[in-house]
Amino acid sequence: MDIEQYDIILVDDSPEVAELTRLALGSRKLADKLTWFADAELAEEFFFQGEYASRRDLHPYLILLDLNLPLMSGHDFLKIIKSNAATSHIPVVMFSSSDDQRDINQSYELGANGYVVKSTDPKEFMGTVVDTGIYWRNRNRPARGDELAKATP
Repeated sequence: MDIEQYDIILVDDSPEVAELTRLALGSRKLADKLTWFADAELAEEFFFQGEYASRRDLHPYLILLDLNLPLMSGHDFLKIIKSNAATSHIPVVMFSSSDDQRDINQSYELGANGYVVKSTDPKEFMGTVVDTGIYWRNRNRPARGDELAKATP
């Protein structure tokens, strides 16, 4: 059975944000596969209880994670992702409307790889998504392959 590659995972409770993100990434062909979760519980289930949990070779290039989510906060989900050996290497960029320095500092303290503030202007928002996607998809060199599988028990 072929396991599907997930390029970018978006965890955000806004359908509008999800659609604008999909359009922005698609306009520059930055994500063959964008997977959206409307809350962190669904994302946690995907990573740790579903088909993905047994994978060791195909990892997303990036998780875009909203800070203010229902039920489980983005910070709580970030802690889970970064504390698990199977997922700790996946880049997580906090993707929030908050520009509060405390939120930013806490995100980095918990292991975020970046923090991007979402604009309320759709055009600026899409530009930010494209810039983020270009860096993490085309410039960053992710941990992948056999070396990672061997290192993870």
